[in-house]
Amino acid sequence: MTDTLLHSLAAVAIVLAIVAMGYVFARKGYIRHEHKGLIVKLIISAGMPALVVSNVLGSLDLESMERPLLLFLLPLLSMLATLALGLLLAKLLKLSALRRGGFVAMCAFSNSIFVGLPMNTGLFGDAAVPYVMCFYTVNTTLFWTVGNYLIHRSGESGGDASGAHRKHGFKRGLKKLLSPPLIALMIAIPLLILEYELNRLPAFTAWAQSWAGWEYVMLIKRSFLKMCGYIGNIVTPLALFYVGATLHEYGFKSLRPDRCMWGVLGMRSIVAPAVMLGLCMLFGFDGVGCGVFVVEAAMPVMTQAVVLAADCNADESFVAAGMCLTTLECFILVPVLMLIMTAMGLV
Repeated sequence: MTDTLLHSLAAVAIVLAIVAMGYVFARKGYIRHEHKGLIVKLIISAGMPALVVSNVLGSLDLESMERPLLLFLLPLLSMLATLALGLLLAKLLKLSALRRGGFVAMCAFSNSIFVGLPMNTGLFGDAAVPYVMCFYTVNTTLFWTVGNYLIHRSGESGGDASGAHRKHGFKRGLKKLLSPPLIALMIAIPLLILEYELNRLPAFTAWAQSWAGWEYVMLIKRSFLKMCGYIGNIVTPLALFYVGATLHEYGFKSLRPDRCMWGVLGMRSIVAPAVMLGLCMLFGFDGVGCGVFVVEAAMPVMTQAVVLAADCNADESFVAAGMCLTTLECFILVPVLMLIMTAMGLV
């Protein structure tokens, strides 16, 4: 138990180390304010679409899953519940328009891959990977639809009270909703389902094995996914460097929790894992899958949320502080969650 916790918490330490590197680079002037726009574009327009394609088509295997619908339903219900609670809490706390979207996104969405994957494989082994990928798919889809909309709305409301940015109405809103990561998801998920259905047809399998060109088709697919993997690997380090540069720009005073930040910390550490645990018990879902989903629900704020907040002119310093503080929180939270689930006999 001690070894697995140490290995998983090492993933949290890596995140903080890369953020610290970004802070040092900004302090030395290697990352300047004028560079941040390029970093944002690289992450949102190139890295994230490639990462989505690589993870969905390259790592998500529907054939190996039992009760696949439930594996997507549980994260979906959990995130919808935390979204609703986040919206309610934002209203009760009377957050400014500039912070509201980022606050709700931080309450609902977690760092499911860079921190969540090593954390769960350290705790549960390779058996955790399919469950992590299911959670990641739902998490990414909702973030780049609902989260994207909420953060964009915050940026517009806070940055342009006159409403000039909203004059184009539906067309402008649709353009912002259809971000490159979401478009990649809209292509990758149907292709994954199509491949799954075709592989279940004996006639198609026999035809593919007899066709000489099938081997070349698979080679092209593997090469394309490998390329997407290479490009997608820039997302997390670049985003964490960006967080470090943002902390340097706004100072460590931005890490001082106010009542809004305490709300984020409470949602991520108590409410989100509790909601997921309750849903797992309600649906009779236990074992490794239950453990993975609960740990994923408690993971830190998504690094992409900081980048998106900057791109939308929302309060990026607030989101960056939330990401750093929830990452630090994991050092205490994960061991406590494991003790609770072990005592309840769920893992």
